[in-house]
Amino acid sequence: MNIELYSVLFMAFGLGMMHALDADHVIAISGLSCQKPDKKTSLLYCARWAVGHGFALLLIGGAVIFMGMAIPEDLSAVAENLVGIALMVIGLLVLWGIYRQRAHLHFHRHSGFPQHAHWHSHQHSAQAHQEDQHQHNHAPVFVGVLHGVAGSAPLLALLPLSQMTSPWAGMGYLLLFGLGVFFAMLIFGGVLGRLFGWTRSWGNRFVNALRISVSLLSIGYGAKLVVGIFG
Repeated sequence: MNIELYSVLFMAFGLGMMHALDADHVIAISGLSCQKPDKKTSLLYCARWAVGHGFALLLIGGAVIFMGMAIPEDLSAVAENLVGIALMVIGLLVLWGIYRQRAHLHFHRHSGFPQHAHWHSHQHSAQAHQEDQHQHNHAPVFVGVLHGVAGSAPLLALLPLSQMTSPWAGMGYLLLFGLGVFFAMLIFGGVLGRLFGWTRSWGNRFVNALRISVSLLSIGYGAKLVVGIFG
């Protein structure tokens, strides 16, 4: 293996790290994670998103390298459209989750003490919570697959393949690109989880305000993608 090939493979890892932090990726993961804002959820969702993203790239790359298949010209456009719709759905689900929890400020007074307030949430049943969590666990993988097909990922990952004489070197490029995405996403997940931890100490009111902001950003960016494609 020559130095030039080593350089290309090293570049793949770096490009993967940069690609992971694209705006639509960050917004999608933030929206998914803030439905249950804690460090563990953020890390798991980032990891699952990265697995879905890497799976899509390896599948496309394998088809191109070993089967000689051409990538349909409109594939990325369709996937980009679906990404926009997914972002809007994520934002709406966050708002729906806040509504279902029905978090509200409740004032009451204990005997001999002044009136004070606390946030109260009506939780849904344990079975419904388990069903919601099961669905949420699969959502990051699905969104990651969409992102792996859409946008700049196929271009970044597949352009150097034509310069590699060995198909296994091409697959190695894709694998390292995916590992770069995975590594960067874990770092982002840790930072996001720490942020959620800080905000939770500031009270449910601030947490819900942050969740609403993320949901509106997700809906707005998703709409921008869809309008940009059809506009």
